[in-house]
Amino acid sequence: MTHPLFRYFYEISAIPRPSGKEEKIADYLEEFAKEHGLAVLRDAENNVLIRKSASAGFETAPSVLLQGHTDMVCEKNAGTIHDFDTEGIRIIEDGDYLRADGTTLGGDNGYAVAAMLSILADDSISHPALECLFTTGEEVGLDGMKAFDKSVLTSKMMINLDSEEENIATVACAGGVRTDLTRKPIVAAVDGTVLRLTVSGLAGGHSGASIHLGLANALKVTARLLTAVKKVTTVQTIEMVGGNKDNAIPRECDVIFAAKDAAVAENAIKSEAERIRETLIGEDNAFNVKIEHVETDAPALSATDSDALLTLIRLLPCGVIRMSPNIAGLVETSSNTAIVRADASAIRVTASSRSSAEAELDDVMSVIDTAAAVTGFETNHHSRYPGWAFTPNSRLQPLYLETYRELFGTDAKIAGIHAGLECGLVKEVIPEMDIISIGPNMYDIHTPDEKLSISSSIRVYDLLVHLLAKLK
Repeated sequence: MTHPLFRYFYEISAIPRPSGKEEKIADYLEEFAKEHGLAVLRDAENNVLIRKSASAGFETAPSVLLQGHTDMVCEKNAGTIHDFDTEGIRIIEDGDYLRADGTTLGGDNGYAVAAMLSILADDSISHPALECLFTTGEEVGLDGMKAFDKSVLTSKMMINLDSEEENIATVACAGGVRTDLTRKPIVAAVDGTVLRLTVSGLAGGHSGASIHLGLANALKVTARLLTAVKKVTTVQTIEMVGGNKDNAIPRECDVIFAAKDAAVAENAIKSEAERIRETLIGEDNAFNVKIEHVETDAPALSATDSDALLTLIRLLPCGVIRMSPNIAGLVETSSNTAIVRADASAIRVTASSRSSAEAELDDVMSVIDTAAAVTGFETNHHSRYPGWAFTPNSRLQPLYLETYRELFGTDAKIAGIHAGLECGLVKEVIPEMDIISIGPNMYDIHTPDEKLSISSSIRVYDLLVHLLAKLK
């Protein structure tokens, strides 16, 4: 491949760049800027800003911010020997795709880095003054962009290069917050027959991208089953474990509990499970409920604590709360009851809420606080990041659609996503910033099956170059 885009992609792929260890790629970017006579700024988080003056004829045009992140998700297949801290990525060219040898490729977001470097190195391209921002720690919480001093930016138009579908420009994204709900239980002696209830086989999925599909939540299902038991006999929770990540819809939940009448409890669970099964979508058709008798020396939660836990899980908002009034089919606000860890020592439930409207996210947090107050839990809202609301009078949006049509003879579209992007952090500080996010076709990102389309990468690069030439 002779396109300069791939020269830089291969060069940066040879540099180890896991999240939190971006020193080497920052060194490379600094050296690149010096070699090309470009102004460069590097901060303590290894974020790098490179500036290039406007080309001839664009001296009075407003500057434009291009942005992407330097870190990559580091995953490898079982049996693959690779040290992401010291080794670069071994790239394989496979037809129209680039992939890696048993590891993640890092096309997310190596494409952005390579595209910006290629544009910065090419003096034949017509463009306004450019600010190219290379951020760190995106994959572990947008950490670099959070820390970056955005007051140094002069641009009021931004093109983020962290999207994964060639013909779709992202024009809005959700903000989010995580909430930990905790309660210190009172220990009680076990009174009744000890049973283990295991809910499994649910599909799960990303709590942003898949929240609108109607997938069942294992924590909600488990609480519903135990609530059915409570109607006919006592329920005394001993231990409950479900969910692993706050950004994933939980697939499984396991609870050990005592019931005064075990036979009645088992019948209630089986009956309610069949009622639930009738409402599930196809993706959840492997839903399974298992009940078994077990022995344990562990103490139980008090009846009050056990009831409080089940009631909290039942009350917490979960799923789609509101659809976007501006973008058809886009979820605006949602929440996911994500993780539960409960035994006689502590009870903890974690929820993850998202919205592209800050006021709506505030309201979800208020609802969670209310559920916590009713059930005697304490709340800790943390790790909040802002959303990016749709801009109705954007200059970039119609220009992107026009340019795509001119170059490729087909129509592109604009869309929002119910997930987080670094754009929201920029928009929070510079509310007048006009933003779109674009990128080439990438597949199976964050997995060793990740692949990047070569032809699509070139088309999006050409699109970006032509778009810059129109921003006089």
